[in-house]
Amino acid sequence: MARFVVVRLLAGAATMWAVSVLLFFGINLLPGDPAAAALGSSATPAQLAQYRIEFGLNRPITVRYADWLGGVLHGDLGRSFPSGTPVTELVGPRIGYTALLALLTLLVLVPLGVSLGVLSGTREGGRTDRVTSMVTLILAATPEFVIAAALMLLLAVWIPIFPRVSLIDTGSPVGGQLRVFVLPALTLVAAGAAQTCRMIRACVIDVLEQPYIAMARLKGVPERQVIWRHALPNALGPTLQVLAINLGWLFGGVVVVEAVFEFPGVGRALTQAVAERDVAVVQSLALIVTGVFVVGSVVADIAASVLNPRLRRHL
Repeated sequence: MARFVVVRLLAGAATMWAVSVLLFFGINLLPGDPAAAALGSSATPAQLAQYRIEFGLNRPITVRYADWLGGVLHGDLGRSFPSGTPVTELVGPRIGYTALLALLTLLVLVPLGVSLGVLSGTREGGRTDRVTSMVTLILAATPEFVIAAALMLLLAVWIPIFPRVSLIDTGSPVGGQLRVFVLPALTLVAAGAAQTCRMIRACVIDVLEQPYIAMARLKGVPERQVIWRHALPNALGPTLQVLAINLGWLFGGVVVVEAVFEFPGVGRALTQAVAERDVAVVQSLALIVTGVFVVGSVVADIAASVLNPRLRRHL
């Protein structure tokens, strides 16, 4: 088991290094001049040259990568090209808002998706299974912006319970502004829980057809124990991977949802940085989102091996 954990951690670290190389060289080799984008068309050649020297753009790209990676390892993400502000100051609050949104979403998404998946899978072909499958299929196939618009229309216009936009007052405690998180979180729960439910359902149905489940039933093991002690642990392995993917999606891929509700999170910061060609912010946010996904995948693999007795025997 210890060897497996070490191997997965090393694989995760190697993945992060490979991603950092692809991000840095891929972004910096794109056409265009960051200095010209930051200073505008009215900048003189002398100003452009001074800007490149100030931000190190005149040095070889390999040297810049080494400096950037060293800074990242020490918590220094560099400076924003347009403003010169440290990236940590620009994206720090955004990361905090997105992390809180992801946490609130997962607190509802995981128990809801798992419970509905188990309920549907253990009643395959029944009325509960048909209704659940139909609803989750519709939600999984519906774009997030449609769900967001429907929730906004229902709960912010027709029944004005929550604000239409998720504007956060940075001068007030976030704990007193949780109402602005509700509609974005509900949108993400609707999309993510549907996928989780369908994955759990498929895994539960597959596990319940295995010989050891039939043997447990022949031995008189109560059905509740068969499901929760024998079937579910073996079905959670693939599902944990789905949840890890959802975590990466929640942390960085909710650009559309954040745009609809004007939520000041990582997704909006990334789109703004791309529009402004703010290379340092794009690199940092993309690396952070990748890191969340990689860490989630590693934790999911380790948790799956712990929960699944068959996997533990091969470690």
